[in-house]
Amino acid sequence: MEKKDITAQTTVRAIITGFVSYGTISVFIMLCLYAVLENLLSNFKGTSTTGLYITIPLMAVILLFLVLHLVCKLSTYDVFKKCKTNIDNYKTINKFMNIFFIACIIVVIFIFTQLLNLNLKFQLASMEYSLMQYENVFSEGHITMLHEKMRSQFNASKINLTISTTILSIGTALSFLSLIPYQRKMITKYNEV
Repeated sequence: MEKKDITAQTTVRAIITGFVSYGTISVFIMLCLYAVLENLLSNFKGTSTTGLYITIPLMAVILLFLVLHLVCKLSTYDVFKKCKTNIDNYKTINKFMNIFFIACIIVVIFIFTQLLNLNLKFQLASMEYSLMQYENVFSEGHITMLHEKMRSQFNASKINLTISTTILSIGTALSFLSLIPYQRKMITKYNEV
């Protein structure tokens, strides 16, 4: 069966569509795994979990790296399974794919930052609400002690969440940047088959 000739723009659109489709499926599966892992780790709430704020994001970044490369490979393979493009289009295709990957980095880092900000605001509001509730029950001295304890827990949580978010942001950025040469290689490989 002879492959259909497609333009650079059609190739870029098809690869991005496949990347987004496979990526959405992968994100859903990863979120399900995260929910199961979170449920299992909830049994360890009494123990020190500071190391988990580093270990889990590192594991997530490694998994993300592998999944992104698989998604990139599948989306490129799907396009060139039935189609081919002129070798002269490679430069244009790679340019637009690079822009797409950089846009993905910006969006993901923005989302991670906003989620961190939202989480910290929620924790702070929850702490303030608890203190308001305690005013009806405890003495002022006890409330001051509770406030100090809650403030120190919030500060520890803030540091841990910021470290996790930083690891995830840097790891995600590096994973997407590693797709730039990988995508070029996949286009060359599958277009020539």
